[in-house]
Amino acid sequence: MPGKTDYPRIEQAARAAASGHGQVLLDLAEIEVLSSSYFDAGLWPLWRELPELYPSLVRVPRAALDDIEMVLHPSGAAIWLFKNEADQSPGLLGAIDPALKVTLDRVTKLGELTAADLVDVDRKIGLTAWSNRLAALHQLRLVRRRKDGRRLVYMPAWKE
Repeated sequence: MPGKTDYPRIEQAARAAASGHGQVLLDLAEIEVLSSSYFDAGLWPLWRELPELYPSLVRVPRAALDDIEMVLHPSGAAIWLFKNEADQSPGLLGAIDPALKVTLDRVTKLGELTAADLVDVDRKIGLTAWSNRLAALHQLRLVRRRKDGRRLVYMPAWKE
């Protein structure tokens, strides 16, 4: 399977291209054909198996979008998708749980926050629930986090 065969080279290139915070843009503009099986074996492991990386896609050919979504859908995952390298407001490819989407929208809007900040915004949801949602977004590689004393501060994975 070509994706599986290519994965070690793809991983090495992604690690080399990653920023100090682990962000890496995968530019697919020159890709003519990207099947769901190739994406699943050759690219998707960057999200699933490398917790230190926060990959995003840029300039994905329209023909590949459905194939990528076929891989994302069964796991309820989504990835950041940039139109071009200068894009400052990426969209999501794939669909996540509506509660996670609300949380992600708040992280994106505020830029950087903690679970306690989210409690201040919406007291109907408790601290543990906000913490769990943020942790789930981190596991999906949609947000990064850093420790600030005892608190975890979250920000969109693509923001510097």
